[in-house]
Amino acid sequence: MRQFFIKIMFICLLISGLASCNTTEQGTFSKTQEKTETYRLSAFSMPLQTEYIYDYLGMKFQLGEEVNRAIEEGKLFMYLDAGYEQSTQELAYARQAILYVPKEDREKDWENDTEKVKQWREQAQKLGYIGAYKRDILEETDITILTGCTENKNIGETPDGTWQYYISSNNISEVQPAVERFRKTLVTIYEMTPFVEGVSTKEIFSSYDLTLVNIFTTWASPCLQEIKELEQVYQQQATSEHPINIIGIVYDASQNDNREVIELAKMIQTEFNITYDFILPDNILMEGRLKGVTAFPETFFVDREGNMVGNYYLGARPKEDWLEVIEQELEALKGENNSAEKTNTEIETEPISDTESSTD
Repeated sequence: MRQFFIKIMFICLLISGLASCNTTEQGTFSKTQEKTETYRLSAFSMPLQTEYIYDYLGMKFQLGEEVNRAIEEGKLFMYLDAGYEQSTQELAYARQAILYVPKEDREKDWENDTEKVKQWREQAQKLGYIGAYKRDILEETDITILTGCTENKNIGETPDGTWQYYISSNNISEVQPAVERFRKTLVTIYEMTPFVEGVSTKEIFSSYDLTLVNIFTTWASPCLQEIKELEQVYQQQATSEHPINIIGIVYDASQNDNREVIELAKMIQTEFNITYDFILPDNILMEGRLKGVTAFPETFFVDREGNMVGNYYLGARPKEDWLEVIEQELEALKGENNSAEKTNTEIETEPISDTESSTD
């Protein structure tokens, strides 16, 4: 069963000092170019899927053609949202949110800035939500307040009644066909499958000659697209002669209030059926290898000992490109290992001089 690593002290100690490692020209980049990189708002929306499957919440559904078309046109924006109980800090609700994007925001260029996009999401007009809510929360707060929607339709509950499922929506004349189709979404409800939380160990590196480490955020579309590509790489590599490992570092979980990000990462892992591990960075890692990272995704490689090897790579790449890069990095690593073995053999067989012997 897939694991979601909550603490990664071991990996932090191994790679915290790698920020100062030298890289080749291919791996270097301009900080100025990073900060001025811009996207349309649609780039930060969740990618469209044929079916949205959330085992963690025990629900799955398909969005209709009218909704999909509006998302593709940039008129709607989609993301995953979560809330927590103040007293226990346990998950109170989790839901797929769909927002309306006015024309001026649709055509605007947006910087690669988490906070700005998050602020826009909080103020945007809501088309609606599909989500699961804890009964205790619904008893304390009316569903209309939790959603800000005029229409809230209860569509089911878990067998023990602990969780209630709702489709919530507002009328938006500019995309009314999408609103009407959204309200008719068929949601299948089934038994929740909880995540298994693990503790990282040295095996995360030591079992593989090479580990691909992918730094991503839960809000950037290029990152989410690449996660799906990397899963295909992971599956294909598993049957190769020299399989490699892949781990994803959830960069935006480094923020102080990261509970929402953790839940979103879990949902992404479930929705995309990701079988490689996601891990969360702590302060040691943030002050080491990840210090100064502002462009996402970014990827580098680590050997069995936890040392960074080869180049690091900026931007998302398709599966075919990653397979080629991995082959190149494995060949380079093999060459380095052969060279090291040869050097060690020469040192071990070199005779000890009389001077060295008398010193001892």
